[in-house]
Amino acid sequence: MMKKALFAAAAAACVVLVAGCNTLSGQPQIQSAAMEPPTLKPGDSAVITLKLNDKHGLVRRVEGVVVEDARITFRLNDEGREPDAKAGDGIWSMAVDVPFQAPPGGYVLQLTAYGADGIPVPVRDKNGTVSPLQASLPVSILKPE
Repeated sequence: MMKKALFAAAAAACVVLVAGCNTLSGQPQIQSAAMEPPTLKPGDSAVITLKLNDKHGLVRRVEGVVVEDARITFRLNDEGREPDAKAGDGIWSMAVDVPFQAPPGGYVLQLTAYGADGIPVPVRDKNGTVSPLQASLPVSILKPE
């Protein structure tokens, strides 16, 4: 009998972990994603920030990729290291420098939140569809003057 109860409890725990957070209010949410300044020229510097509401501490890292060139990846931090103002406040940040050879145009930064297991944190929308916790951030690089 004890084995059955233990097995049932373990199975229930696995279902909860695999399914992710089932309540919309309890799951992590991206409140905002921004880059300052929003428009750049080659040689400029900017700060990328992503503000998360993560009551249960599921998000362990936030990474980004330039959609138009997947070789360009980056990791934001919430550890109080520059430009992040305060460790553990849910505001993930990173400073970036636009390369001098960057071609002008529009780009999209895809920011993804990852859990301790190294996979994207799953969240449910109002229709029950599960998808990774992500945000897209449009970026414009102007021609140098």
